[in-house]
Amino acid sequence: MKKDYYEILGVPRTADAKKIKATYRRLARKYHPDVNKGDERAEEKFKQVAEAFAVLSDEEKRAKYDRGGHAAFGPGFDPFSGFDFGQVDLGLGDISSLFEMFGFGAGGRHATRGRPRRGADLRLELRIPFAQAVQGDTVQLAVPHRGGQDRMRVRIPPGIEDGDTLRLPGKGNPGSAGAPAGDAYLTVRVDSHPVFRREGRDLICEVPVGLARAALGGTVKVSTLADNATVTLPPGTRSGQKLRLRGRGVPASAGKPAGDLYAVIQIRPPKVLDPRSRELMEEFDRLNPAP
Repeated sequence: MKKDYYEILGVPRTADAKKIKATYRRLARKYHPDVNKGDERAEEKFKQVAEAFAVLSDEEKRAKYDRGGHAAFGPGFDPFSGFDFGQVDLGLGDISSLFEMFGFGAGGRHATRGRPRRGADLRLELRIPFAQAVQGDTVQLAVPHRGGQDRMRVRIPPGIEDGDTLRLPGKGNPGSAGAPAGDAYLTVRVDSHPVFRREGRDLICEVPVGLARAALGGTVKVSTLADNATVTLPPGTRSGQKLRLRGRGVPASAGKPAGDLYAVIQIRPPKVLDPRSRELMEEFDRLNPAP
């Protein structure tokens, strides 16, 4: 006896269409022949999952199945009759050719052998360092799809932000019967940085300064992503005061001007004072009472 369609998908008989579709997509990706090369058990499971979905995703077929089970369908019943292979994108290319190979889908809307069909799009993630996102770069990327792995060079524009998506035309799954390949969509994830953070096209960093330097003024070194810069502290600099380094933020690109780097001064008192330093600090405190 054939196994119950609901049991195959692992959903209750009360499951709605959205639940059935989501479950099918997860299981079809899990048991897809391209993911399980040479695994006959996975191939059989893939066919069972597809057949169950072809029936339960069709309101008329499902109602008939709910009333009488497999016996409700007569001899020669084709579960894939009228089934649209393209209604669920698995991210693994056109699956209609798989069902032709399995001998199913003679009545399916997308079962015509040799019909040109655009390849499915791919959605991928790329994690890059903070500096690479700010300054831009070209990276080598291996894109997995049904045709194997397509190594390509991807240009990362300066100033790309976490969550931005790059479209790579024609780098998705190959099409069938001469149809064009799909596109690849690359979502960029940017690592945090131990020193810098971003606010739009500006960079922010904290610069520790001693009490005497802040009070008397002088110069201090500030790190940038490219090199070091020397800035002048005015006498009486306060903690939290920002010093602006023009053009040292995100580089100019795509018609957008370069950002700035803001060095935020953080006054750091000494953790330990020797007797002489303590004496001088006490004298300073007497001469300069707090307002």
